[in-house]
Amino acid sequence: MAILRNTYQTADMRRSGWRFFDYFTLILVIALITLGVLMINSATLNSTDPDLAGAARRQTIYAVVGIAIMLVTATIDYRIWQNARHGLYGAAIVFLLITLVFGTGEIGGVGRWLTFLEAFPVQPAELAKVLMILSLAGFLADRRDEMDQFKNVALSLVYIGIPAGLIFLQPNLSTAVVFIFIWLGMMITTGVKARHLAIIGGLGIAAMPIVWLAMAQYQRDRLLAFLNPDRNPAAKYNLDQALIGIGSGGWLGQGYSTGTQSQLHFLKVRHTDFIFSVTAEELGFVGAVLLLVLFGLLLYRLLRIADKSRDAYGELIVVGVAAMIFFQTVINIAMNLNMGVVAGLPLPMVSYGGSSLITMLLAIGLAQSVIMRHKTIEF
Repeated sequence: MAILRNTYQTADMRRSGWRFFDYFTLILVIALITLGVLMINSATLNSTDPDLAGAARRQTIYAVVGIAIMLVTATIDYRIWQNARHGLYGAAIVFLLITLVFGTGEIGGVGRWLTFLEAFPVQPAELAKVLMILSLAGFLADRRDEMDQFKNVALSLVYIGIPAGLIFLQPNLSTAVVFIFIWLGMMITTGVKARHLAIIGGLGIAAMPIVWLAMAQYQRDRLLAFLNPDRNPAAKYNLDQALIGIGSGGWLGQGYSTGTQSQLHFLKVRHTDFIFSVTAEELGFVGAVLLLVLFGLLLYRLLRIADKSRDAYGELIVVGVAAMIFFQTVINIAMNLNMGVVAGLPLPMVSYGGSSLITMLLAIGLAQSVIMRHKTIEF
């Protein structure tokens, strides 16, 4: 009888948890993905690149798989990951080390991708973001009352700095910076002292010459091109095309699949890094604002979930997810507007890419797991 009673209670808990599932967040996510698939389809129409054939179809498949993963993740109690944080951290480090040794790619001599069965390219750095959010949240939650001590602040930076450093060596500076921003958002949530952050910031500025020497040449060129556009006009060609596309969109855009910069292929990597420019060109100011509103509402819902979390671990997980989405969104759009360095960060859930999309949906699933369990179930 006891076993039967426990079985009924478990089933009741699962049903009760779905009452708190944030369906509005799911709608926002599906809206972003749908807009992304539509713009990817437009950006790759009549492309002569065989790798882009069927890009929108593949993105749709990634979305279906990702949403399934999100729903499964939501059903799992997020608190089990706190006990597994050491294993998650170790797994992230192992994946990144394997990537350094066996990764493939064209940039910098060291690849960012692992390919399985010659058909499924995976970017481990994307998965490492989620693993680090889970493990760092556990690290900080265990020390929540001790974060007023500088040694714990410094230790947390080392904790996140190791995987960030491995990603920097790929070379992938932009994703490494995402890790640091995730750390910053989670640290602010713990109530870290401003003077401790100032000390860390000062040390970071002092280390800039070393970072500069360690950067790949193409990374230096991108930074110099942003600081001095006239230094290398060819380096800012795509930025010019992106601005032309955004400016020519007007209020309502040139029309779906009729944008000149995208359809005549003046704009490169338009299905990934510069998908925002395609959106603004073809859907206009109204379409671009709609995209920003969707992201704004999604971030609001995530912060609402964090605020309702029943414990520090859940709160930190959701803050980490929100920080990741916010930073990548801001950097990608700033790049399209020529207000930031060309960073190669995808626009979350909109740009083409299976690893990025599935990782984002996995992260949303973790946030859903938190909100589904923000109240104690009573019998």
